[in-house]
Amino acid sequence: MTVYVVGSINADTRILVPLLPGPGETVIAETSATSPGGKGANQAIAAAAAGAPTVLVGAVGDDAGTRALVRSVAERGVDVTFLRSRTGSLTGQATVLVDRSAENSIVVLPGANATVTEEDVAIGLASIADGDVLVLQNEIPAHVGRFAARSARRAGATVIWNAAPAPRRQADIVTDVDLLVVNEHELASIGRLLALPDELSEAPAELPEPLLHAVARTLRTQVICTRGALGAVHSDGREAVAVAAPQVVAVDTTAAGDTVVGYLAAHRGLPVRAGMALAGAAGALTVTRPGASPSIPTLCEVEQWIPAVC
Repeated sequence: MTVYVVGSINADTRILVPLLPGPGETVIAETSATSPGGKGANQAIAAAAAGAPTVLVGAVGDDAGTRALVRSVAERGVDVTFLRSRTGSLTGQATVLVDRSAENSIVVLPGANATVTEEDVAIGLASIADGDVLVLQNEIPAHVGRFAARSARRAGATVIWNAAPAPRRQADIVTDVDLLVVNEHELASIGRLLALPDELSEAPAELPEPLLHAVARTLRTQVICTRGALGAVHSDGREAVAVAAPQVVAVDTTAAGDTVVGYLAAHRGLPVRAGMALAGAAGALTVTRPGASPSIPTLCEVEQWIPAVC
């Protein structure tokens, strides 16, 4: 089984600040570091760290530093053969502000991620087959993601869609999907786009199971809603399965959700509760470390750490 990730790759600049600035406010940063990021790259690194052969399909620019960026992703075990270089484009950039309570604010410049084409995907997924897994997010053009999902489905692969950032148009919704992974905000956004009743589509303090089930039934897919420190909930449209998250002291929440998605993809064959518990533990360990992709743990690290938090 191979995990194919069609998605973004960025150069992430992580800046530690005492507090996140408000409108018009200036704060003095404490540290700064640059590392690979982007939801696609993060999820590919997570899948590889979880033990699955992993291929990343996407695009980068030809600006200074790109070779080192791609090399650092490859060094984490990801096949980068199908990362296309776009002459005259910038590689995607992200500035991540992280405060002392581990909250973050992120600004993304898509750069070459916005140039990914259906042709790029067709070439990258030429070998995808029955039993493989495709992972998608929302940081490349929506029509390209939908094309990737259709192509993977035709080949017999499982499609996992992490609907992040939250879709803004109904046309952005991927329908050829076997597992939808969202947080509460993204779930509510999809509920509104699907024209579900208003009382279901609000984002309340407590996750409403009716909304979870309604989205699963409407899209005819399974849904996992991640809830940070509260764990995650799975729905098949009828029944909900909740899994608690290990309690940790967070340092930086960047890439925690991407780690969960990558681990779910790499261990898609596990029973629902076991898969969610493993992915949740990996995500929890991620937030105890600074940075995006550098914080993503290997399967060995997660397995050694689990007894200490259970």
